[in-house]
Amino acid sequence: MSTSLAATQAAGGANKTTASSASSAAAGATFGKNFDTFLKLLTAQLQNQNPLSPMDTTQFTQQLVQFSSVEQAIRQNTNLETLISMQKNSQAANAVNYIGKTVEMTGDKVGVVNGQGTITYTLPEDAGRVVISIYDSSGTLVRRMDGDTTAGDNFINWNGVSDSGQQLPDGDYNVEIAAQNATGGAIATSNKLLGVVTQVDYVAGTVMLTVNGTKLPLAQLSTVRGVSGIDF
Repeated sequence: MSTSLAATQAAGGANKTTASSASSAAAGATFGKNFDTFLKLLTAQLQNQNPLSPMDTTQFTQQLVQFSSVEQAIRQNTNLETLISMQKNSQAANAVNYIGKTVEMTGDKVGVVNGQGTITYTLPEDAGRVVISIYDSSGTLVRRMDGDTTAGDNFINWNGVSDSGQQLPDGDYNVEIAAQNATGGAIATSNKLLGVVTQVDYVAGTVMLTVNGTKLPLAQLSTVRGVSGIDF
């Protein structure tokens, strides 16, 4: 279970919030300087105008209205940034509730932890053959094996060993599932990750769930099945 959510939220989400706040602050400071300059010029003009031919107030009234509109836009942008930041922080905090629960995540990865990983896929019908291809982060094929051919959810345990018999390091691996029916026709498969959420992180404004050692965005969550304890 992760205890680093607050830290990652502060390091990740806070950086983006700080950058946005700095941008709004800079815009506000620039506006303030320009408005002060305008008022000084306007005051000087009013003080030095010809009493017999006073200034037309229409022009500087329009300028005042324009400055007011700019000020309101800056304030609205600042308020919007604050609301977005609050929403993201709330989403990250709520995601902690997924820790310890069994979930389904869409994706084509398998996470190997302590030399073990579980590959999950769904078949719409019984297949004649299913071939599972596993690739490392560089795109190199490290293992190819046959999978279950039964319609529905299938769970294949992989011990992290390559075709050459080498024990591969823990980490994320890409998975491709190729299924064929009895006559050799292709069957569409749905790859997913089924497992227990063990950690929640907030990375670059995105909530990430760690399932079976693999980090996936919260947006890829498809089903929450309940507390841990499902046998694969």
